[in-house]
Amino acid sequence: MSARPEIPADEAVNIEINGQPCQARKGAMIIEVTDELGITVPRFCYHKKLSVAANCRMCMVEVAKVPKPLPACATPVAEGMKVFTRSEIATGGQKAVMEFLLINHPLDCPICDQGGECELQDLALGYGRDVSRFAEKKRVVRDKYIGPLIATDMTRCIHCTRCIRMLREVAGKMELGATGRGENVEIGTYIEKSLESELSGNVIDVCPVGALTSKPFRFKARAWELQQHSTIAPHDCVGSNLFAHTRRGQVMRMVPRENEDINEVWLSDRDRFSYEGLYSEDRLEAPMVKVDGEWQLVDWETGLQAAVDAIRAVIDAQQDQSVRLIAAQKELDVAKVEYDAALFQSEAILLTADGEKDAIKAQNEAEALYHLRGFTPAFTDPPLVARLKELYKRLFQHCLVKSRFRIIVVFKNFPICQSPWTQRN
Repeated sequence: MSARPEIPADEAVNIEINGQPCQARKGAMIIEVTDELGITVPRFCYHKKLSVAANCRMCMVEVAKVPKPLPACATPVAEGMKVFTRSEIATGGQKAVMEFLLINHPLDCPICDQGGECELQDLALGYGRDVSRFAEKKRVVRDKYIGPLIATDMTRCIHCTRCIRMLREVAGKMELGATGRGENVEIGTYIEKSLESELSGNVIDVCPVGALTSKPFRFKARAWELQQHSTIAPHDCVGSNLFAHTRRGQVMRMVPRENEDINEVWLSDRDRFSYEGLYSEDRLEAPMVKVDGEWQLVDWETGLQAAVDAIRAVIDAQQDQSVRLIAAQKELDVAKVEYDAALFQSEAILLTADGEKDAIKAQNEAEALYHLRGFTPAFTDPPLVARLKELYKRLFQHCLVKSRFRIIVVFKNFPICQSPWTQRN
């Protein structure tokens, strides 16, 4: 656990958690404070990057002078509050919620791809009963088709709505939703169709059970068989951090690696699923140059020289008007790269940041948005969409990000707030 940031005196409140005095920020939810202190509170629907839904009720805690347990994810701290996470009332509520969640859950653990990294599996061990008291028939839900990348086993769904909120709040597309009431609630796309968001694969990560899993990885390996290697995303243009999971030297899947300054906990679909191309029969493994109308294998030096000669020929023929290269400076100092206004047909010419801060982090601190024609971050730089949405909320207080909007943050400390995004068909 990292050190807690210092809380200004005018923003701090004094509370007790399990008899331990501590300070918390005004307005913070109990579950945020317990996470900072390393105190375990079980949860399913809560996710630190998503809005609070409080549907699962698994994070029940006891608060002094309150006659019933309260959800820690939706209860803000107050001066003098006394919280108990392991009392009889708190654990009793958590165990009761777990029993209800397992009523309709199938016994799929031996064949479920989520086995070994399933939040429900872990919490059932700590809060579940050894014998079920439920003797009636279990509910069965038809699996939904939502595309070639995500497999569904909707009978396992516990209606935490993380997937719905992730697509709506991070990807900016309301592609999943809930229909029905009570135990008849089903998560789906309303009309059967494939998910279109470039961030759709993140529903696999946020799903706490095995309802949404990776189709390419399905039945390929178990979590405990994999070795984890830190690496960088090669396709999303922002350098998202990720883990490559391998088994016996073969890449089996890619998952996001948390980095608050770049991709937070999200990953674009092309970086999540493109590993399959490593073992494709069509993969190009060596440079090729066309000679007399036919492609021929050459060494790297010859291939690079051929590329240089081709680019130089175009520059000489078009008087330096047809070629534009955007490249990072030494040590990926993208914060100082100047963008050609004519190339983007926009007034914006510079993306700035302070000191050593990188350009991605600078977007969180920017004070204006500009529109760039010909640039669609939802397709070219999917992890930026979440950053841009947060920024727009802070600047304009209300927004809805859609993939057709073409936007980018380009100024820091800009004196005038320009008109926000324009939709172009």
